[in-house]
Amino acid sequence: MDEYSGVSPPPAGPQAGTSRRWFLAGGAAVLVGGGAGVVAELLTSHDPAGPPPAPPALIAAASAERALIADLDATTGGTAAVRQVIVAARADHAAHLAALTRLLRSYHAPAGPTAARPQGTPRTLAQLRSAETRASAAAVHRAATLGGITATLLASIAACEATHAALLQ
Repeated sequence: MDEYSGVSPPPAGPQAGTSRRWFLAGGAAVLVGGGAGVVAELLTSHDPAGPPPAPPALIAAASAERALIADLDATTGGTAAVRQVIVAARADHAAHLAALTRLLRSYHAPAGPTAARPQGTPRTLAQLRSAETRASAAAVHRAATLGGITATLLASIAACEATHAALLQ
């Protein structure tokens, strides 16, 4: 307490290394993870006639997540702060892919070869930011082609990817 005014000083600011961006990224990751679990659970009902075919938007979303993960894995340079964002973004994309994979299991498997792991390309900071921005826009577009909780999952993924782009400034 200040001996003259009787008022306590304001609490110290956040520690070095923490920021609103990290808080938002963490919140987005929790939102996506929780939403993914709900979506996967709700869509695993069994129809006696068999599951419907997987929507192309979900197949494309899983493929896009695999490509983003591969590029992040291939990108090994950058400052410590950028590396920290890359590690966090990679974890988020892995969670997105896991949620999409669980969801796709509730549909009839598409014909053709199983999804192979794509070869990643090392990216610059600007290229990563651009890729995340494009991925967010694509996820919004895919969400618009779907409905219900499936659209909600893709919208959550879009928000998370937009957050990655902001963190890569």
